[in-house]
Amino acid sequence: MSSTSRHKSCLGCIQTKRKCDRAWPRCQRCVTRRTECRYIGRNRPQLQQSPDSDVDQPAPTPEHLGEQSSSNWRLEQYHAEPTLLLTPCWDGALFEFPYHFSLAGQGDFIFNSIQDEVPQPASSNTDPDIVRAVTSDSKLQARVEFVAKRLTRIPRTFAQHGHTMFIHQIQFQQSCSPALQDAMSACALYCMKSAANQALVFRNLENKCQQLIASTNMLLASRTDLLAALQALLLYQLMRLFDGDIRLRAHAEVDESVAILWASQLNALTFNAEDTPMAAPGSIDTSIVTVDRRSDWQSWLVNESIRRTVITAFMLKGVYSFLKLGYDTPVDLDMCFTAQAALWNAQSAIDWCRAREETEQLEIRVKHWDEAIAKAKPVDLEEFGVLIMTMIWGREATRKWLGDDITLKYGLEMA
Repeated sequence: MSSTSRHKSCLGCIQTKRKCDRAWPRCQRCVTRRTECRYIGRNRPQLQQSPDSDVDQPAPTPEHLGEQSSSNWRLEQYHAEPTLLLTPCWDGALFEFPYHFSLAGQGDFIFNSIQDEVPQPASSNTDPDIVRAVTSDSKLQARVEFVAKRLTRIPRTFAQHGHTMFIHQIQFQQSCSPALQDAMSACALYCMKSAANQALVFRNLENKCQQLIASTNMLLASRTDLLAALQALLLYQLMRLFDGDIRLRAHAEVDESVAILWASQLNALTFNAEDTPMAAPGSIDTSIVTVDRRSDWQSWLVNESIRRTVITAFMLKGVYSFLKLGYDTPVDLDMCFTAQAALWNAQSAIDWCRAREETEQLEIRVKHWDEAIAKAKPVDLEEFGVLIMTMIWGREATRKWLGDDITLKYGLEMA
């Protein structure tokens, strides 16, 4: 008969930093996961490690892998009372993000729970009003999980297409930024991650990230160089925070302060695109107009990329904090972005100018979302705007506003 003994947690729970009920002969977590349960002093401990690496790996089980491969956008929900959201000790929670990160289509991307067991509950000096305001709505958990799933797709999108919702393809191609080129190679290698090459992939990812941080001086870097550095760092953060590897996640948590510092510096350097003089559509000298249009477009690309990248940095921080701790401290980020898919998706100055003439340039200030979005139509938004809308309004309201066709495009119908 099973009983709870006084011995320490089993090795499996220690490795994954989960609370162990210490039942003998097998704890409940090992029974649920169908893995061998070993206790120090009672069984001979055997840590599974990847070849030539000190990276711990959980033992996969055929049953568990079969469930993952057959699932499609499945997310195991953690059902808890609202008061439990105030503590980071969420035992047994497992978030699975099966979005098939491998380019070869082998296996699902699994995100082991980021609600790590910690010895202390949420800090007692946290403002209870702030915590209550962010955790009182039980629907927040669902919308944050959806946004997190979409964010984890970004490195693969960048590796395959050379652009994301905050990195424009033309700007990336024209700038030839070493930081983004390194990030693209790291993303591509990460997409091909397997059990055999995982240690190499992780080592390459960490080296690229640390080289980037060591070589970037935010006070001396130009706006475009700092922008590229922050974009690359966000790609590294997305891979490391949501991979499921404890060491990667720990390093990413340390580097989070660097990302926020760079984002704050970029935010301070950003000027509104409306202050930039635009070429007059009716100008007579066509050669001057062509030059001015190209200059206007490139200037707008830099400014819009900065605004989107800064907002993404704070969005990622908030999403990860909420998933790990159950709450997040709101940031008064007075930033705006252009909610016009035709402008962001333009691949040339001519296309961009045509879009400006045919559509309204909607500058959406995030803190005044409701009144700003009133002028927009569903076709005006691309993924960036959809994610912000989901965070603010929730999934159901976003689905209704977008309509069925666009809802399918962004996977909201499966949320």
